[in-house]
Amino acid sequence: MQPNKLLKKIGTGQLGKDVKPRDDQTSQLDSLRNSLGTTSTMSRGHVLQGRYEIEQVVGYGGMSTVYRARDMRFTQTVRVCAVKEMFDMSTDPAARRDKMQRFEMEANILAKLNHASIPKIYDFFGDNDRFFLVLEYVDGKNLESLLEAANSPLDERDVLEWAIKLCEVLSYLHNQKPGPIIFRDMKPSNVMLNNDGRLMLIDFGIAKVFLDDKKGTMIGTEGYSPPEQYKGIGQPAGDIYALGATMHHLLTNSDPRLEIPFTFHERMPKTLNPKISPEMEAIVMKALEFSIEDRWKNVEEMKAALVRFQYKLSGLVEATSHGTHALNLDMSKVAEAKLNATPTPGTNPTIRPHTGTDGTKMVPVARPGQASAKDGILSVPEYLPQAKLLWDFKVEEEIRATPLVYGNSIFIGSYDTNIYALDAKNGSFLWKTPTSAGISSSPCIAEIPGGTQLLIVGSEDHKLYALEIQKGQQMWDFQAQGPIRSSPRLYQSYVFFGSDDNHVYGVDIRGGKALWKQRTLGRVRSSPTIANGCIYIGSEDRKLYSLEISRGNINWKFDTLNSIVSTPAVADGYVYIGSEDSNFYCIDTQNGFLVWKAKTGKPIRSSPSFHNGKVYFGSGDGMLYCYDAKRGAKLWAFNTESQIVSSPRVANGLVFFGAADGNIYALDADKGDAKWFYPTGNAIVCSPAIANDTLYIGSLDNRLYAIAI
Repeated sequence: MQPNKLLKKIGTGQLGKDVKPRDDQTSQLDSLRNSLGTTSTMSRGHVLQGRYEIEQVVGYGGMSTVYRARDMRFTQTVRVCAVKEMFDMSTDPAARRDKMQRFEMEANILAKLNHASIPKIYDFFGDNDRFFLVLEYVDGKNLESLLEAANSPLDERDVLEWAIKLCEVLSYLHNQKPGPIIFRDMKPSNVMLNNDGRLMLIDFGIAKVFLDDKKGTMIGTEGYSPPEQYKGIGQPAGDIYALGATMHHLLTNSDPRLEIPFTFHERMPKTLNPKISPEMEAIVMKALEFSIEDRWKNVEEMKAALVRFQYKLSGLVEATSHGTHALNLDMSKVAEAKLNATPTPGTNPTIRPHTGTDGTKMVPVARPGQASAKDGILSVPEYLPQAKLLWDFKVEEEIRATPLVYGNSIFIGSYDTNIYALDAKNGSFLWKTPTSAGISSSPCIAEIPGGTQLLIVGSEDHKLYALEIQKGQQMWDFQAQGPIRSSPRLYQSYVFFGSDDNHVYGVDIRGGKALWKQRTLGRVRSSPTIANGCIYIGSEDRKLYSLEISRGNINWKFDTLNSIVSTPAVADGYVYIGSEDSNFYCIDTQNGFLVWKAKTGKPIRSSPSFHNGKVYFGSGDGMLYCYDAKRGAKLWAFNTESQIVSSPRVANGLVFFGAADGNIYALDADKGDAKWFYPTGNAIVCSPAIANDTLYIGSLDNRLYAIAI
């Protein structure tokens, strides 16, 4: 790849190009600037505004130079920042004033942005024909440098994960008010992977303010930019096209800047890289459609397709507000097994019962496959007793939240956007309160001064709601910046929960005011566990956090190899957690050190349950596991042959859970033998609640079940 050719096409600085501090870097840039008739770059040690000391050049382009600098105002520490220098070539004073006003306006807009993947802007100012932007310094490598180092296509799973993150930050930009912010220059060199593994979108192209005002001026980079952008038209659809071009480049190692524009259809990804999945190719090529109308309607739709594909690769079931994508689960086999049975009066019409040797009525267990017992793994028997259904209640959409039993009532959220209150004894309707999006968060109960009891629950509409439990009247709500799928936990006068906006929150139950918030580097869908004055919670940034409860300060964090959505269990000085890296971990609560870990066959989303020195958890490999909590020795495993996202509950010597085969199972807690089951009409991804000798659990068949135990 020829540097001069690239320089003509890049247009703006490449912050974080992994450049080492070298004098010849600056001298080369001086030569280039002089050849273009512009002034030279600033030398090392030059101080701007009496505050920012230049250290080195880290990137340059046709209209700007990016430096690493030190903020001298911080005398007790070294604070590094990036300084972007832009040049105004105008000779007309009126035009220069106009461009300065536009620069200030755009800088103020960017300064208001608050997203983990967007560098923060600290300052901006002008000096004669130069304008400066001071922003967060990103220490890491951009994706183009990673591609060049590999000299071959990058791993599909990595590109998939990055694309999802880029969709999230583009969605944030496109949904700004009063109007969308269009990035306009998506490409591998403008996407940084910092040293903490966080993806950062750099170079917002604010230097375009200083281009001559010509109708149809194209902002962006040839090869990545969509057809309409060549006409000077900037729309969200253009960022979708550029993201598709970026993904194509990373997946194929075919640089679009060296090809004829808009010829991606002649260079299909699988032709250039046979390892690419057909689903990934389809997603990329839809983004690269020539016509705006044929592309993804918005980045949210593109992200949804990417997430569905990601869950197919991991073998898990993913939820959306419009339904469930069971990408690796053939529920038709479950339905076929149920329909092949002959109905018998007085029983579930989908099963054929018979009588066991002890007189117990036995029914066939309908599952996607037949597991066999081997290597000490227990399997589902062909026939099991079916539990007694006390009642069920139908809602309008899927139930993915765990119910809460309190007094004589049971509370449950649904993807039909409502939170319901029912009579726990007979399932009769008491009240419902709507939110503006689906509910997968499970509620908690809190009491405020005066004796009013509140039901507190999160919604995917970004709000935490406090409802009076007698009639469901809203008392207050708290606005987060992303969907709340985490379940709130109460401690004294505060509730704690996570959000897809990457934060963990503490909120006062007496009025919904924030106590504190702690930022992570990924979505927080895990729910907090509170013990010994600490909060333990996982994040999709792959870390388990221990937070100080009064301020949210980080005590320690433990790294896994993939996202954590499981909720930890804490007992006897240890915290137990599963990760999507397929491992189950036991960690010391005092220092965050690993005590033991166990490998399963697929990602773990099920949350563990601790009981009598044993820890129980499910896995995407279809197993429910039982381990000795201290020694990390596997005691038994039970194979359902279907994913287990549901978290087990232990009571009366039995362990209860749901599975993606649609069945509720009860096993002997000590030995793992199956005792009974109950079939529902679809996958079960929520967890059971147990009270008054009754098990309550929801299903993706839109029903809440009450089962006698």
